[in-house]
Amino acid sequence: MSHRMLKICLVVSLAANLLVLGAVGGFFGSGRHKDVRLDSLSTRHEARPRGPVTSLGPIVRAMDRKDRRDLGRMIQKAQGRDRRMDRDLRAQMTAALADLLSSVPFDRTAVLAVLHDEVMTIEERQAIAREALLDKLASMTHEARAKLAQALLKGRK
Repeated sequence: MSHRMLKICLVVSLAANLLVLGAVGGFFGSGRHKDVRLDSLSTRHEARPRGPVTSLGPIVRAMDRKDRRDLGRMIQKAQGRDRRMDRDLRAQMTAALADLLSSVPFDRTAVLAVLHDEVMTIEERQAIAREALLDKLASMTHEARAKLAQALLKGRK
């Protein structure tokens, strides 16, 4: 192979690699990768039996993207908090727990109190999320709720 032919092959290879890199970057940059379900690519097509829904996750995953975003905004508004405050609160709880774990003697009651505070915070947020979800479901049309019910049965992500 001549020197000139080798240069041409290298340039064509570089162009093809950049094209693939641009396509992959564009796919992930557009946000469309969040709507791709890998479990739908499986060879099994039978419906999986489902038990009762015990968390909000399956319902929220069954919603379309716009409804999920609306629900998220409703929850954030109802909580009246921003993410920075959430991070600060988690950091404070983690620091308090770390201090208690390293203290001598071990104070079981104080550790239990910190864990209880965390559980109460989680339960409060879950209650807010449930109320926001109910408000969102109540604001949907009958057709939209029926479509959501079908997506829930299919296990759409």
